[in-house]
Amino acid sequence: MHVMSPARLIRWTCLILLCLPALALAGEPLTLHTSDGVAVYGTLSQAQPHGRSIALLFHQAHANRHEYDSVVPALQKLGFDTLAIDQRSGGDLFGGHNETVAKLGSSADYVAALPDLEAALAWARAQHYARIVAVGSSYSSSLVIVLAAKHPQGLSAIASFSPGEYFDDKNQIKQAAAKVTLPFYITTDPNEASDVAEVLRDAHGANIVHYQPKIGVHGASTLVAARNPGGWQANLASFTAFLQGLPAPAR
Repeated sequence: MHVMSPARLIRWTCLILLCLPALALAGEPLTLHTSDGVAVYGTLSQAQPHGRSIALLFHQAHANRHEYDSVVPALQKLGFDTLAIDQRSGGDLFGGHNETVAKLGSSADYVAALPDLEAALAWARAQHYARIVAVGSSYSSSLVIVLAAKHPQGLSAIASFSPGEYFDDKNQIKQAAAKVTLPFYITTDPNEASDVAEVLRDAHGANIVHYQPKIGVHGASTLVAARNPGGWQANLASFTAFLQGLPAPAR
């Protein structure tokens, strides 16, 4: 039996990771238009068979929709279509390219991206999905909390990976979190546990699932093997268990 050398194994692993963005783009390109006139680019990937649930996937700072490339298949197995977008605040992390930022010419402030999330939610509602889950990473995980506080009627659940008071108003996210009544999954890198404790300072409802991993990294990348080799499996299992525990879509 031929055993691959460590150097060759690393080369093959890197090649596979470089190919992931191309594989993810096998989904359908989708362009959203926000309330303030910005074109936001994304990828719609449909579960087979096409379901009535969708996960809206929002990336972290300096990043793009490719943060979720390896997570999309796991969500599809649960019957979720996915829409991953390039918010106007982002960049080229994770081997991808933020098309929205490229077309605008520069990256915007974090809070300026809220209309991008709202456009994704409006699109999903217009498609009559019966179950809509908004998933955020780092700054966008704070924005999904704001989204849920502003538009509770349009969401079934939110998942917030590494939220914090990242904006000028240092009470904005904890105040929004206290208003969220729908199923609310929240987690972070163990080293950032104090940030989540601050966000949840005034939020104590039974709707909150606060997962505290043994091993994690910042943002939704905690679900990605290449970013979190020691903890991604347990963290992905926790997240998918949360999704499986949501009420089934109404018929």
